[in-house]
Amino acid sequence: MAVLPGLLKRFNSAAKKTDVSQPEQLGGSIWQDTGEVYYLENTLKLTYTANSGVVTLEKLSPDSLANVVETLDKLPSDSPFARAVTATRNTALVISVCGVTWQKNNGTVRIKALPEAALLRSTNADFSKSQAVFKHAFLLEHDDLLTPTTGSGKPGVFTYNRISPAQFTRQLARANERLAPPLRRAIPVHPDNFNSAFTEHEQTAIDGFLGAGSQPDNDVLNAKHD
Repeated sequence: MAVLPGLLKRFNSAAKKTDVSQPEQLGGSIWQDTGEVYYLENTLKLTYTANSGVVTLEKLSPDSLANVVETLDKLPSDSPFARAVTATRNTALVISVCGVTWQKNNGTVRIKALPEAALLRSTNADFSKSQAVFKHAFLLEHDDLLTPTTGSGKPGVFTYNRISPAQFTRQLARANERLAPPLRRAIPVHPDNFNSAFTEHEQTAIDGFLGAGSQPDNDVLNAKHD
């Protein structure tokens, strides 16, 4: 990431030299969230810090996830793939999925990707002291699956305590079932859409700045970025 400070410096310098019209309201968006979230269950992944570094296991199924967690717990402490220990505690296991949500503006609807629509974090392999975070507009139905939620302080983000991986994946499936079929069929987002940390517009602007000494394209700078 050493290139990032230099990139930002070039961006600020170029912006000062270029006559760019700024929007009246910075940081705002004309799009309003609907609160509807669809969880992409085929993006289920497990991330943790091992003795050899950060490890990410992607495209897991609920069954394979359970097997992976059990296998990790049985690894010798000196294994390169065993969880690293920090201050006498194992580093956390983080299970997450991507998702999509719908936004509206003057009768127009668009789909927005959510890189971490839901995640489950635990420092112990049995998940007896775990914490799950879901992004959605309203409280999920607890029934006999989840313990009562607590607010995170952020709109549309809710936290559940003491959730097992099986409860986590079942809740994802249940939430998706409640979503209207027309909305589910209209989702053009797939796991590959989350391969880049930047949107297509952002990547175009970055590529322009990283060009062989060329000045940034005014059309790119002036393009509306929601």
